[in-house]
Amino acid sequence: MKLCNWAGLVFLLMVSLPGYAFDSVDEQIDHYLEVLAADNHKATLYMLTRLKWTAITDPRLYDEIAKSPLNHYQNKKLDKITISDAAHKIRALGYSGNPKYRDTLSTIMNDSPNKKLRGHAQKALVDLDRFERWNRQINEADAAVQGKNVEITIYSKMLNVQDTLVQRFAARAIVDASVQDSDLLDAVAEKLRAMYTDPALDKREQDTAAWFVKALGQSGGYRQLLTEVNQGTPHKKLKKHSIRFIQ
Repeated sequence: MKLCNWAGLVFLLMVSLPGYAFDSVDEQIDHYLEVLAADNHKATLYMLTRLKWTAITDPRLYDEIAKSPLNHYQNKKLDKITISDAAHKIRALGYSGNPKYRDTLSTIMNDSPNKKLRGHAQKALVDLDRFERWNRQINEADAAVQGKNVEITIYSKMLNVQDTLVQRFAARAIVDASVQDSDLLDAVAEKLRAMYTDPALDKREQDTAAWFVKALGQSGGYRQLLTEVNQGTPHKKLKKHSIRFIQ
């Protein structure tokens, strides 16, 4: 990677940071393709990790992501950076939920001499089936969102999927990017109010509620609700996380 001017440095800093707003999915994909082309390892890994929270399935992006693993998976002498890059891109193909990449992942899992890449390909194949279902549910979800950027819209849709794991993805994305959108946070608060007093929450539901607490807490608001959660929930995990934001 070569950085020889201030503009290039500013660009790489910008793409490394969360909270970049997109008006359309095409704009979002264009930006991610620019990140890949810039060849900044940190920015690329951050972008690849966040793909699990985008519901993007478009081959225009994932065909580009697949190139590096396909170029390197048979190499027996890969350096650590190349292995890390390939491993994250392999996992991202799973996040696509697009059956197009099943053969690519199967080939890497079966034929790569690199144990780490084989393992990530195996996990990505499991993800592929789950994200195929989740991405479809997210894109079909009913969410009354107007005048919001693509990311806020997707998180709102996630909250309306009747799967607490998908709802947890939304909360994690909100925390990761320090989202401050009041309408979205109000939707999170509504979900939390419906859950925190329920003694029958299973482990997965408790985890999701805990991420709701973190999403509201990082905003600096919702102190009254978080106090109510701390005092009224029967779940130790929710007490533990909510106390951080009310002391």
